[in-house]
Amino acid sequence: MRKAHCILYCFTLFACSGGEKATQTAPVDSGRVSDTIPSTKQVDGLANEPKPEQGAPTRSVNWQYEKTVNQAGETIYKATLGSPTVLQFGFPYTGGSTAALTIRQRQQQATVYLQVANGQFNRSFQGGHVRIRFDDKPAVTYAYSAAENGSATIIFFDEAGRLIRQLKAARRMVIEVGFYGQGNRQIEFRTAGLVWSHS
Repeated sequence: MRKAHCILYCFTLFACSGGEKATQTAPVDSGRVSDTIPSTKQVDGLANEPKPEQGAPTRSVNWQYEKTVNQAGETIYKATLGSPTVLQFGFPYTGGSTAALTIRQRQQQATVYLQVANGQFNRSFQGGHVRIRFDDKPAVTYAYSAAENGSATIIFFDEAGRLIRQLKAARRMVIEVGFYGQGNRQIEFRTAGLVWSHS
């Protein structure tokens, strides 16, 4: 009889112990759980900022401001914006290329230029044309000129004042431009927040 009681007591103790372990749950960290859910949120109809491919060069996608004085004593103002777009070209420019848009003010004259890290713009001494779309407005054509030093990685827009006014009002800009041997490519810029009072 004593043996039966002992077996029954041990069985009850084991069952209770096992039951408690089975019903225990770890506290849920709601902050960490939300981090694991992929975001599909879009801002102004745009997908979240694209991530550059692994190993590709990156550049700040916020406006960067600079004020310098050259050897002639002239004050030069610049506002530069990097693009989240990573351009993928074929040989010999493989590995990804970044683009940047710069507004420059010197001697009361404003210029706007587009520069890429690798690749060559389609250009000639007579210049060329690009198509630019601001936000949801129809695309318009802008003329550009080649760099005076012959660099193929930079182009200067002919109507700087007009372009700057559009940049101040827009949140997003897409430039479609041709590259030598690589066809036309679209480069996106998140232009919102530009602070520019020099022209």
